Amino acid sequence: MPPTQPPSVRNEFIQWYNDIPPITRTMLTMTSVFSLNAIFQFVRSDRLYLIWPLILRKWELWRLVTNFFTCHVDLTFIFNLYFMYTYSVKLETEVFQGQPADYVYFLLFNSAIQLLLDNYFQKVFTLSRAVVPSIMYLWSKHNADQEVSFMFGFRFKAIFLPWVVAAYEYIGTSGIIPYATLYGIASSHLYYYFKTVYPRTGGRQYLTTPGFLQRWFPPTIGSYRSSGVGYVWTNNQQRQRTQERTNIMGGHNWGRGHRLT
Repeated sequence: MPPTQPPSVRNEFIQWYNDIPPITRTMLTMTSVFSLNAIFQFVRSDRLYLIWPLILRKWELWRLVTNFFTCHVDLTFIFNLYFMYTYSVKLETEVFQGQPADYVYFLLFNSAIQLLLDNYFQKVFTLSRAVVPSIMYLWSKHNADQEVSFMFGFRFKAIFLPWVVAAYEYIGTSGIIPYATLYGIASSHLYYYFKTVYPRTGGRQYLTTPGFLQRWFPPTIGSYRSSGVGYVWTNNQQRQRTQERTNIMGGHNWGRGHRLT
């Protein structure tokens, strides 16, 4: 038999891209496209920013969406994409496993709250830096005791991760308050409280995913391997997380477990 040719870098990238869960893949793609637009100038960047007078007076409603995916292309942009990939995949394949409509509803709820906070408090041109902290916050609430590390091996429990990131941004910008990051944390906290905490105390469940989202994003069944994340189990085979360790750059120790076919 002739020797098999090793897969090309292009094919491996396509395979990796296709293996990303669909909602995370969409967010990564839109963030990359809208942010790289600043380099190629297909559309003027200021047409994508969150400018409330233009939204309210001239009905430039697309700004309510594009500002969430528009970043300055620099080193922070690369890290933002990486953290979005890492923690969004975790949410989509663990917390919202098989329920894409619930994940979309979480993102829409957070976006609405962040827009309200931006309109009534400190205004920022883009809320793209609120997306990752909101995702991180919800993941940290569901993995509160999991150990993570940040910068030079500093270890702490996952519940503190969003606050450590906010403090790092504050220090890294010489005391500029990271409003977008705080908006992301606040919106995700509201979601977690009304979705999980309040109903547990006997309160009403206010955050039921609308039926139209359930129709547009029907539940999925099955297990699969997601690149860089590990195996995803069905709900009755959830792995034990008590021994799981991870770091902020995405390293994992998943335990022994069994591969599903």
